[in-house]
Amino acid sequence: MSDRHVVGALLHVSAARTCGEVSVVATEAEAIPQAERFEVDIDPALVIAAYPRHRRRFAEWAASLDGPALATRTRCTEWTVADLLRHLSDVDGWLHTIWAGELPFASFDPRVTPHNSVVESRSLSDAEVRDRYIVSATEMAAEVELSQPDRWALPSVSVMGAVPWWLGLVHAFWDSWVHERDALIPLGCDVVVVPEEIAAVLPHSLALAALVSPSPIDAVVCGYEVSSCERTSTITQVGDGAPPSGVPMLNGDPPTVVDAISGRGSLEDALTGDPEVVHRLGSFARFLAAPAQE
Repeated sequence: MSDRHVVGALLHVSAARTCGEVSVVATEAEAIPQAERFEVDIDPALVIAAYPRHRRRFAEWAASLDGPALATRTRCTEWTVADLLRHLSDVDGWLHTIWAGELPFASFDPRVTPHNSVVESRSLSDAEVRDRYIVSATEMAAEVELSQPDRWALPSVSVMGAVPWWLGLVHAFWDSWVHERDALIPLGCDVVVVPEEIAAVLPHSLALAALVSPSPIDAVVCGYEVSSCERTSTITQVGDGAPPSGVPMLNGDPPTVVDAISGRGSLEDALTGDPEVVHRLGSFARFLAAPAQE
């Protein structure tokens, strides 16, 4: 099955399934909700702490932007910095709709749906968009910061289908984290790399890449064991222990790897190791680069 068909099937499921279909997997320490098709070794408490810091940092930077900066083209070739802020405000709205138990759209294609929404909101001036984003990001940071463990298992939806609330938040975190880099790098601004943020977005991006791979994956990538088969994936931190015997080892700079999995740069340049595994991990990036079918 091609990358396009695998991702397309997942997107179809995301739109068609109800928000109530979420499974919970118990760990030795506590019950951490996981999705049916993937289990990611991330501490939800880390996400709850790291996400608000990221959103406030990005909002503070956005507040400093003038007209020329807002009009600067980003790594998303069709979007300016203001367009990125339009999109991230849209995502906040979509999350609130999902958290209320509804779906914000009948179908979703990451190559089409976000851009169409951005185009629709270009009637607002860039300055208005900036100010709207600052309010939205600040409010989201405050809401998430107050979230308690009893919220983790509530139903949500991401591009990968039905997920518990905290995993849906991780997906939005990954999206915002990559877009922060999309905006700052072209403007020559310093890009902050926080270990706690990497600990959320790297395993999530690996889970996404492994889930959509048309062929199974069994490898250790940047300190995480990545296992996938039949549209399921498990991402487990290897830690200080020895990696599994005979499993290919892939290494690279984590932020660069997240970028490449997300379609920013070449994964072959970002990772060293088994070229076939690297190619499989590039499935999602290739999907993003492919033209959408009408």
